[in-house]
Amino acid sequence: MVAHSLSLSHEERTADQPRAKQLHPVILNRIDQINESIKLLRLQIPRGENIRFLPGQWLDVHVPDVPKAGGFTITSTPDDAQSKSASTKGFLELAVQRSPRNPPAAWLWRSPSEILGSVLNVRVGGSFIWPPPGIEIDQIKNLVFIAGGVGINPLVSIAAHLAQTQDMPERVSFLYSTRGILNERICFLSRLQNIFPSDDSKRRLALYLTGNHEVNAQIEESVCIHHRRITEEDILTALGDVSERSGVICYVCGPPGMTDKFVEVLGTAPGMDPRHVFCERWW
Repeated sequence: MVAHSLSLSHEERTADQPRAKQLHPVILNRIDQINESIKLLRLQIPRGENIRFLPGQWLDVHVPDVPKAGGFTITSTPDDAQSKSASTKGFLELAVQRSPRNPPAAWLWRSPSEILGSVLNVRVGGSFIWPPPGIEIDQIKNLVFIAGGVGINPLVSIAAHLAQTQDMPERVSFLYSTRGILNERICFLSRLQNIFPSDDSKRRLALYLTGNHEVNAQIEESVCIHHRRITEEDILTALGDVSERSGVICYVCGPPGMTDKFVEVLGTAPGMDPRHVFCERWW
């Protein structure tokens, strides 16, 4: 989500982005605290509402008594938004970071007893999407995801969608950098482990921890963990042989500095087409 100033609201920062015309009511019906800085929210879609989106998109979220909408990426999949039966309604999922100075986020971080059951109004927007615009899916042989911090949000939606639809390219690498904090859960790690099983050599999950994070032995055995930042060498290894890079597509999402650096590395790597590198910056 590109921003020019931290003082701008979400809607001002994304004024040039595509967004749906219609607002949809949803019901905040579940809140899970993942760790000290992230809450996972589930928004139930009332029967009769039809909310369509592409993996990677975000929502304008209007909460009660806050005049401006907040912007939060959808972490669930398009299939999750569809009602499966009379008793199983579709839903949207958001991962919301603690941000007391962001009024919509601060409202969503209020005590669950105060806000569960509330009706919110949402609108779909964003151009960081799967499938990649202008590219034939059957031409993609290697898909590389690079996530930094909350930049994991759109990428986990895309990866989960590909797993649900069984449309994974021949080879997929997921490089996830996060600031590890002792005894805190890592956002979406268990979900990613299900998508990228350790015994599948063509689907690789690598976790890069930049803080003081103690990981239990079971996770250590099932995930490739590095206690450092992602390097240029890691990225070039994920891209594979130079002769085969015409079929590589990359998605990068994270803080601006990290994102800009890696987009440059990817776009200038031998054999890479810079038009095959897609990014979104989170401020």
